[in-house]
Amino acid sequence: MTLKELPLGNQTFAEIVDDNYLYADKTKYVYELLRSPKRNYFLSRPRRFGKTLLLTTIQELFSGNRERFRELWIDSSDYDFPKHPVLLLSLSTSANTPELLETNLRKKLTQIARTAKVEVGYDSPDICFGNLINELYNLDNSKVVVLIDEYDAPVTRNMDNPEVAQANAKILHDFFAVLKDPDAASKTLFTLVTGITRYALTSMDSGPNHLNDISLDPRYAGLCGFTLEEFDPLFGDRLETTLLSLKEAGVFKPSATKDDLRAEIYEWYDGYNWGGQTRVLNPFSILNFFDHNKFDTYWIQSGRPAHLTALIQARPMDFLKPRLKSYTSEAIRKTALTQLQPAPVLFHSGYLTIDKITNIPGASSKTRNAKVIQSWSFRLPNDEVSSAYNEDCLRTIFNLSDEELKTKGKALQKAFLARDAQTVGDMISDLLSPISCHQRTLDEKNFHYYVHLILISMGFNINSELPGSDKRLDLSVELPGRVYVIIELKYRQGEKKLDPAKRNVVLTRAALNSLPKESLNSALAKLAIEELDGSILFAIYSEDSFANETQLKKDDILADAAWKSLSRDNINKVLADLAKVKLSSQELDAVLSEAGEKPDLSDDAVESVLSRATQEALNDIKKRDYPGLLRHKAKQIISLGVAGYGYKPRVKAVFGPEWREVT
Repeated sequence: MTLKELPLGNQTFAEIVDDNYLYADKTKYVYELLRSPKRNYFLSRPRRFGKTLLLTTIQELFSGNRERFRELWIDSSDYDFPKHPVLLLSLSTSANTPELLETNLRKKLTQIARTAKVEVGYDSPDICFGNLINELYNLDNSKVVVLIDEYDAPVTRNMDNPEVAQANAKILHDFFAVLKDPDAASKTLFTLVTGITRYALTSMDSGPNHLNDISLDPRYAGLCGFTLEEFDPLFGDRLETTLLSLKEAGVFKPSATKDDLRAEIYEWYDGYNWGGQTRVLNPFSILNFFDHNKFDTYWIQSGRPAHLTALIQARPMDFLKPRLKSYTSEAIRKTALTQLQPAPVLFHSGYLTIDKITNIPGASSKTRNAKVIQSWSFRLPNDEVSSAYNEDCLRTIFNLSDEELKTKGKALQKAFLARDAQTVGDMISDLLSPISCHQRTLDEKNFHYYVHLILISMGFNINSELPGSDKRLDLSVELPGRVYVIIELKYRQGEKKLDPAKRNVVLTRAALNSLPKESLNSALAKLAIEELDGSILFAIYSEDSFANETQLKKDDILADAAWKSLSRDNINKVLADLAKVKLSSQELDAVLSEAGEKPDLSDDAVESVLSRATQEALNDIKKRDYPGLLRHKAKQIISLGVAGYGYKPRVKAVFGPEWREVT
């Protein structure tokens, strides 16, 4: 049997059907949209998930081209294919300035008008848009279908320039407000607006808030992409030849079956959920997988949305380790453009998906029933995303190419195999430096996480928190023929010990920046009374106005006298002591670590801790029937203690005693 060609590079319904390419029939979903009394919709889906294909499918339906729907579900339904004028507009256009956005919007609208042989004028884009709807309606008094693709592109592609993004959002607000105008609304039959994000829409205030958001509606969860139910009818005939190819490449054992292949495909590319029980496979990756007969990160490699790249560069720590806490459905829908949170951004972009939805009873009153609030938690959807996302983020933060990342990974592997502790420590230190520039309060927990992340991104096989007899081993790093066990990860901030005078200056600055003026003045007033000679104080107290002032004002006057008359060292000492009393330990640690202060822990003390932990863990490994990786795969186990020093930070690697396993 001849297999249909895969629609790689084909985005329109007409192209796919006319050239007999593989197509997942979504017409039943579309039918449900069309028969609903709600006729104005918004749908967000990640890039390359078939939004353009959906819009062009609807375009063909309303163009009356029934012959293109032969053998599809809708052709056997009661739908009668009425013909209406269709306004299909993509906002994927150059919009580096608001002026350029307006110019290109007018051009696109004018081009649509010329094709329909009507005129729209050359006013502002919103006026042209309204004119176009009116003129299309007047052609034969038939209501207009409005389909808008990539509505958010002018905003999200300029996230690295917030002023342009906000100005473009204002233009789009006025543009989409046309759809709410009573005259335009009376001449519009159906509207569907699609994009990657929801928050660009909510940034438009009262713009297109009449649109019915079906992005998280379980009834339309399978509207884009391939569902599990669609997989076998579409790709079942390809499984046998694909499995044979992968066996020849050594990816699968000779005994592997089609069920094994299907399960592996699901692990790699399935897992997306936009509500309900429907699971969706990434369509771009599935098509490329069957085209190349190879598992790879196709969707990740095809690019990241510009707005996500800009946010990762601006706030790397938030996206390297996103807080995957639960959010209410309202918070997801109403995330503000100026207050973006990592999880909602990653969800809209396709890097996270819904893991669990919990109904939480909301507030109630005597006049209305209790409102149920949905709480949404997230997870990484599949192996493609989980294996590539953190690596992708690290490339962005470190500004490393794929080749540079591979080169550094090979060098680090070579240092491990040679037991070159100095190089291991130096390389991890260099890689951590850009991260610490963004996070001044890097602690041991985060330090552990970032070391783990760096090693994974460089291709190392890592296991965390391996159980021991009385504690857990922080990391194990598996290399060909051996396993390196990182027993302890120790981190401490600061590069050099501050002398007392410098320390007081740093804490004084923290006090001035963080404490209320009243607290500072009170401390300095006490210092003035203690330190100033009698003649100065007598002059202050003798002023007629002084006796009548409030205590706050008196403290202000005495503080001013202290600043003018006392040594800066005395003032710094008082304010440093005040900072230590008033500020939290976390705030003080952050201030001192940034200035270069090191905790009181000598190099010898750190090495002693590491050496002791190393030896204890090795003894434990030898006497226990250790699970999995350490017992079955290791021919040689070498303990490795890693200690982090310094704000940079500096990492020191110490190779401990060696234990060889007889195999």
